[in-house]
Amino acid sequence: MLDVHLPHGKLRSFSDFLIHLFTITVGLLIAVEIESCVEWRHHVHLAAEARVELRAEIEHNLSDLKQAQPGLKAWRVQIDADLAAIQRIQEHPNDPAAQHANLKVSASGMSLRDTAWKTAQATGALAFMPYEEAERYSSVYQAQSALLAMEDKPMADVGVITGLIAKNHWTEHSKITSEQTSALAERLGQMRWHLVIGDGLMQESIEQDQAFLQNRKAKEDFEENLQR
Repeated sequence: MLDVHLPHGKLRSFSDFLIHLFTITVGLLIAVEIESCVEWRHHVHLAAEARVELRAEIEHNLSDLKQAQPGLKAWRVQIDADLAAIQRIQEHPNDPAAQHANLKVSASGMSLRDTAWKTAQATGALAFMPYEEAERYSSVYQAQSALLAMEDKPMADVGVITGLIAKNHWTEHSKITSEQTSALAERLGQMRWHLVIGDGLMQESIEQDQAFLQNRKAKEDFEENLQR
C-alpha cells in the first residue's frame, strides 16, 4: 500500500504547492515502478520454475511410454493368437484340439504424470510464457490425455469378454458353439481395433514429447498398418 503524507510545514506560495505536488507525483511513480518490477520478477521466477518442472515431467513420461511400447505390441500379438484360435473353432467345431484352445485374454494399463501441468495452469505460470511456448506444452499434454482416454476401451473389452466366458460356463470339457465364437470374435476384433488406435496415439504422444525435448516441430501424420 502506498502512503501519501501531507507537508510538515505550511505552503507559503503556489510554487511551493507545485513543488510539493511534483515531489509526491515522482515518489508515487517510483513506488509504482518498484512494485511492478517486483511483480514482474515474481512472474519470471514462476514461469522459470514451471519450465523446469514441466520438462522433468515430460522426460519421465517419455521414458514410461517407451517402456510400455513392447507390452502393447505383445498385447496385440496375443489378441491375434486368440482370434486365430476362435477361427479354428469356427472352421473345425468338432475338433477337440480346436475346442480346447487356450485363450489368454488379459489387460494392462499405465499412468502418466500431469502434476506439473496442472500446477502451471493453477498458478497461472502459462500466462507468463510466450504463446508459442505455452501452445507446445498444451500439445504435449493433449496427446497424453487422448492416449489415456483410449486406454479405458480395451479394458472394457476385456470385461465384456470375461463376462461372456463366465456367462457360457466354458471349461476344458465344454464345447463352444458357433454363435458363442462369433460373439467372442466380434469383441476380440473390437479390442484389437482399440489397441491399433491406442498404438497410434502412443506414437503421437512419444513424438510430441521428443519434439518438445529436442526443440523441433512434431510430425503430424502417423500411418498405422492394421495387419501389423
